[in-house]
Amino acid sequence: MVRFAADAVDHRGSPADKCKTGGWLPATLILGVEFCERLSTMGIAVNLVTYLTGTMHLPSATSANIVTDFMGTCFLLSLLGGFLADSFLGRYRTIAIFASVQILGTGMLAVSTLLPQFRPPPCHAQSTTICAQASVSQMAMLYASLYLIAVGTGGLKSSVSGFGTDQFDENDGKERPDMNLFFGRFFFLVSLGTMMAVTVLVYVQDEVSRCLGYGICSVSMLVAIFIFLAGTQKYRYKKTSGSPLIHILQVLVAAVRKRGLQVPKDANLLYEICTESLRIHHSDQFK
Repeated sequence: MVRFAADAVDHRGSPADKCKTGGWLPATLILGVEFCERLSTMGIAVNLVTYLTGTMHLPSATSANIVTDFMGTCFLLSLLGGFLADSFLGRYRTIAIFASVQILGTGMLAVSTLLPQFRPPPCHAQSTTICAQASVSQMAMLYASLYLIAVGTGGLKSSVSGFGTDQFDENDGKERPDMNLFFGRFFFLVSLGTMMAVTVLVYVQDEVSRCLGYGICSVSMLVAIFIFLAGTQKYRYKKTSGSPLIHILQVLVAAVRKRGLQVPKDANLLYEICTESLRIHHSDQFK
């Protein structure tokens, strides 16, 4: 059996020893991070409209736009997180940095629900007066909180699943099946975290305390970062090889510039050997 994982190093930069790094222990920690992140993000997003209309006294249309913009930003920033992870930071640093950003955002949101100066005065449904909407400073606090959360979850979303599969060697016959099993458990925990968010956390926010509900979201992310950092010495790390988006653009530019060249008969001339990364063998299938 090969002792060292292919194309992976440990936290010291040495070749990753399969007996000491990777496998299900660090992968389980990464699964825990994803569960906590889903619980936190969805616990805020799914019930945010009621907070904006009921507490911040915003119109329904405005509240809906804020929520859709927030969720859209979360997904769009996954592209930025993936680019930074692949080109500069690596998946480990990306997860650690963006999880910290999300903790800051959820903490600010929890504080804004606790302190009365960050929300307009209460307004009862039976009141005949027009409810005062949130002020500019109160909305600034809200937007800062939400978009810090969006930046954090965008960076996490792009790297967590990939870093989990990095803990298994696809060239090892014993570890390869574990990669598929990891994805199954990964999406199960995504669904479980979302389900708990839309049931338990929504109930806490509506029936107990909005501050407590958002506080749970903040604590959930705090637990996630501690879980993640606990496995630092056990993880396998892949070297950054550049963003696939950059490689795609390079291929398109090269294809346009060299469109008049004749294809060589020797297939071995169609690629360059890179010893630091794995290579897909040439095939006529995609011509």
